[in-house]
Amino acid sequence: MMHLPFYSTIILALLSVLFVIMDYLLPLDIQKIDKQLSTRIYDKEHKLLRIKLSKDGYWRFKATGTEIPEQLKKSVLSFEDRYFYHHFGVNPIAILRALWMNAHSRRTVGASTITMQVARMMYHRDRTVVNKLIEMFNAMQLEWHYSKDEILTIYFNLAPYGGNIEGVETAAWFYFKKPLNELSISEIAILTTIPKNPNANRPDRQAALTEKRDRVLHTLLDSDVITKDQLKRAGKETIVAHRERIPMLAPHFTERFTTAGEITTTLDYALQSAVEKKLVSSVKNLQNRDVHNGAVIVIHNPTMQVQAYVGSNDFYDRTYFGQNDGIRMIRSPGSVLKPFIYAKAFDQGIATPRQKLFDLPLHLNGYTPKNFNKRFFGVISVEEALQKSLNIPAIELNRLLKDKSLYEMLKLADVDSVTMPKSYYGDAIAIGGLGVSLEDIAKLYASFSNEGQLRSLVYSDVMNSTVEAKLFSGAAGYLTSTILSDGLRPEFSSYWESTEDKPRIAFKTGTSASSRDLLTVAYTPEYTVAVWMGNFDGSSTQDLTGINTASHVAFSVFDYLQSRQVLQWFEQPSSIIEQTHCTDAIRVGRCKNSEKDLWIKDVLPQRPCRLLRAEVLAFLIESREIDSIVSLSDNRCYAEWKAYPPLLASLYEGSEVTFNGVLPDEMKKMPLLCYSYQADPQIHWIIDQKIVKGESGKMKFITLPTGTHEIGCVDAASSLSTVNITLKEI
Repeated sequence: MMHLPFYSTIILALLSVLFVIMDYLLPLDIQKIDKQLSTRIYDKEHKLLRIKLSKDGYWRFKATGTEIPEQLKKSVLSFEDRYFYHHFGVNPIAILRALWMNAHSRRTVGASTITMQVARMMYHRDRTVVNKLIEMFNAMQLEWHYSKDEILTIYFNLAPYGGNIEGVETAAWFYFKKPLNELSISEIAILTTIPKNPNANRPDRQAALTEKRDRVLHTLLDSDVITKDQLKRAGKETIVAHRERIPMLAPHFTERFTTAGEITTTLDYALQSAVEKKLVSSVKNLQNRDVHNGAVIVIHNPTMQVQAYVGSNDFYDRTYFGQNDGIRMIRSPGSVLKPFIYAKAFDQGIATPRQKLFDLPLHLNGYTPKNFNKRFFGVISVEEALQKSLNIPAIELNRLLKDKSLYEMLKLADVDSVTMPKSYYGDAIAIGGLGVSLEDIAKLYASFSNEGQLRSLVYSDVMNSTVEAKLFSGAAGYLTSTILSDGLRPEFSSYWESTEDKPRIAFKTGTSASSRDLLTVAYTPEYTVAVWMGNFDGSSTQDLTGINTASHVAFSVFDYLQSRQVLQWFEQPSSIIEQTHCTDAIRVGRCKNSEKDLWIKDVLPQRPCRLLRAEVLAFLIESREIDSIVSLSDNRCYAEWKAYPPLLASLYEGSEVTFNGVLPDEMKKMPLLCYSYQADPQIHWIIDQKIVKGESGKMKFITLPTGTHEIGCVDAASSLSTVNITLKEI
């Protein structure tokens, strides 16, 4: 006859095999243990900026086993499961005791172990007999796959602490605003009992919190968890518990982060706060001029870390759409992209700082750009043209760059908003005829401080800046930066007070049509500051510019930065050389302007023949610089110039002109303007096959009936240019 122990062993073995099979067939859902955490976002000095709910709507932090105080572990085990380290997930004695007590007493007694509670918190099943059996099986699975210490840590991370607060680290922050290692014994006592009845025991809703704390402390003393001395000290503590308000600092910046867990960002909150105050003050002062929104981004150029990010002057402003992010918004850049054209022109040898350019009327297939002040300066140096932000020189240089123009640079930089072909933007791209975000503008400008390298922006400590493209040489960047820092302060002295103590800063302002967008970008080797002001709804401001609005904010930010460290200036690259050369825009006979100038070593100077356009030739003749194009016969481009066809300046192919039908004929006259490249200024107009005499560069007015007309201009060499236009009346 077999002995009972033998049968017991067989039964136990069979049950073990059955458990292993069921564990294989019905595995634990590990995702129920590692639930998604809340997002905690910190600045670079670990100041908490913002907390975001987990995707399932809970405030849930995660603590490691070593971060949970031993005192807290002992306290919870004394209340919840004192035999935790001695059972296999289910405590049979506790179950039998609970069955007896519940059958013979009105008081309900539970038998759940810590491990069973973890199983229940994982699946949140209804409390039925069947589900309790499943819970026991899941508890044994947990014991099979995890150590006791691991299970206890899981419990502390999943335990409910009232409302939508889960996890003991979360509770410590929300109720006491402390990390776990700073909890007092009193606070541990209060946290110990919350999971038993989370909403009833949460401390922020306890009227007699001190009395409850004292009862728990005495229970812990009776269980030898604390000493009498600890009880005495804890009893003297004043306990004030409330539910901590969620921080919402740098809201537009923190909105960018969605990854669960802890995120340490690059934001410098001290700098952020200073920038916010200045922007708020500046917008407030300009509200009577219809400015209601603003945005600022500050980049630390050596690391490309974004250290300040103010997407709006007031995130909570519903009237003026304050939750829009002005840093990511696509708006016209005005003139702020012009420096990139000049940098590229320096690299290509098309320009040097002292080289002369023509600032004269320009006719481009019906597009006749003008300068901001509606004036033309005639002949002007490259550096003055950039400092004065003149439109015509910028457009002309950009055209001369051909396939190395601003468009190609922006495509190389992978600017998201540049989605259309080059022809779509046309020549207006040089003076703000496209949309770009302030973020992209700031990133582009940081390349001036990184030897022309476009580098990726860094927003958190897990990111590293990488080189994305080479936009221009370090030498070209230096020349451009020097121009942007020289000669500007005297002109804008009313906006740059006490310049004597200011750091040397390169900056460029921009203003879009109707003063809708007011921008300033300023930089040194260490920092780039980009500022936008205007209105999120796209409405105009009252005749403002980037100079008298956004620049104030940019300069104030640099004042703050200068107060924290001495800001340096760029060292001149060894590839920059100084030499005297002729800086005439187009040399006529002997050189008229021989000046010391800065060059990029090994870059051959180029004076493209296209510099002499028809308007320039007319200007040279009218100003008596030359008698006719023959005066330029010794120029290498003379043969090319002579072959140019006449320029029809006032009309372009497909023009549609509409007149008011009630106007007298005298007010319906069409302006005709044609420029010839020939020595003989005489031209002939061919208007619907009718020939009319004219003179190069002289406006002629004619009256034409409604309908389609062919208009041609013939120069003295019989070269012909024609356009077809349509006249309509309303």
